[in-house]
Amino acid sequence: MATKQYLAKYRHLKQTYERITEKDISDITWYRIVASLKQYFSLEIESLQAKNIVETYAGMKRKCPAFSFRTSDFNSRWQAFKHFYDAQLVQYTGQQFLRVLADYLKINLSDVPRSTRYYWFSQAGLSFNALNIYHSKDLALVAFVAAKWAINRRAQPMKSAEPKVLTLAK
Repeated sequence: MATKQYLAKYRHLKQTYERITEKDISDITWYRIVASLKQYFSLEIESLQAKNIVETYAGMKRKCPAFSFRTSDFNSRWQAFKHFYDAQLVQYTGQQFLRVLADYLKINLSDVPRSTRYYWFSQAGLSFNALNIYHSKDLALVAFVAAKWAINRRAQPMKSAEPKVLTLAK
């Protein structure tokens, strides 16, 4: 059974999340978010870091609404996020980051349309400039968004031009 202090902290964390994201959420949605935060961020409701974890996640969710634990490709995208988020005080220019990201995702940067690169940054709440200097922690959300594009590119089946393949089965 949960204690009064636990329930009060639980409600306070939910209010913190709602204040930062500027959206009300249902209790069941909050329950699911807490379960995911426990799994991926080692959230302990009564710990001193709990508010910081919720604020960090809510900030990411506000910047990038696509940041969701419920997508089927989340683990792959999470690895890309963690790779850049865990880098200690690394800075990149926009162009350097795109090269490092392309190497990490095993994609050819020339295959990525310019508009897509700008989209990755905008989804993370950043403005792309090849010469701007960015911190790797800020670029982690960009990597998360870009990973979805890379995963979708890899998942495309090869199309065949064989006439036999194009005929209907009898």
